Amino acid sequence: MKDKIGSFLFKLCLLAAAAAFLFPIFWTFTMSFKERTDIFTNTPPLFPHIWTLQNFREVFGTSGAFTFFKNSFFVSLCTTVLVVLFSATCAYGLQRLSGKSSERLSGAILMLRMIPVMVMTIPFYLLFKQLGWINSLPALTLCYTALSLPLATWLCMGFYRNIPDSIYEAAVVDGANEFQLFYRIGLPLIANSIVVVVLQTFFFAWNELTLAMVLINKDANRTMAVGIKYWAANTLETPYARMAAAGMICIVPTVIITIFAQNYLVKGFVSGAVKG
Repeated sequence: MKDKIGSFLFKLCLLAAAAAFLFPIFWTFTMSFKERTDIFTNTPPLFPHIWTLQNFREVFGTSGAFTFFKNSFFVSLCTTVLVVLFSATCAYGLQRLSGKSSERLSGAILMLRMIPVMVMTIPFYLLFKQLGWINSLPALTLCYTALSLPLATWLCMGFYRNIPDSIYEAAVVDGANEFQLFYRIGLPLIANSIVVVVLQTFFFAWNELTLAMVLINKDANRTMAVGIKYWAANTLETPYARMAAAGMICIVPTVIITIFAQNYLVKGFVSGAVKG
């Protein structure tokens, strides 16, 4: 009986936690369809009295949201490709060559990711100002790549660590060289786990605000996160409904990617957590 009560209370706590996390998303969703009269009232209704798409029309029609969305997707996609390419190759070399000291080395690499973004903002700005790359999407991509590489490399080293040495040894006996060991053995075996790196990197680049605000100040190169911040700061009356509509547009790609990759995501976390 006590076990059943404990299980029920545990599930109830999980349900309450889920509701607390999901309610802001639900509120943003309903607000994106509300008219101004539903928002600026003493007691805003949970659901709009009249569902309208006017906020989404304003976002795409007059706010430059399509340009911001395109810029965010370009930066996030390029960052993800670069990070996966470099982290997979670097992690393989470090894991294979470092031997028994690989765990200490991976810990040292992870410490680089602990450096706050704010600490790196001024050095990045001064560097790209000297190079004349301010307001450049490739410069922003390079910043995100540099910030994402330590964690991605650490994750990939954990994935490679779970591959038994006997598999590599058998391939060497068959005449495989080091590149073939990486391309034909190591990389295919961690392919599912790479999805973790892809999601982590893409979401970081998609949601990042601080560096994008410092390095980008032209409307044509703003990302979606900066665009939403720009709307809030440059109007006399905060456009809550329009910002909610833009927020829902930002959420859609991440939700779609997560739904399609959730099985690989779980496998990747398990693979990186369990030492084979």
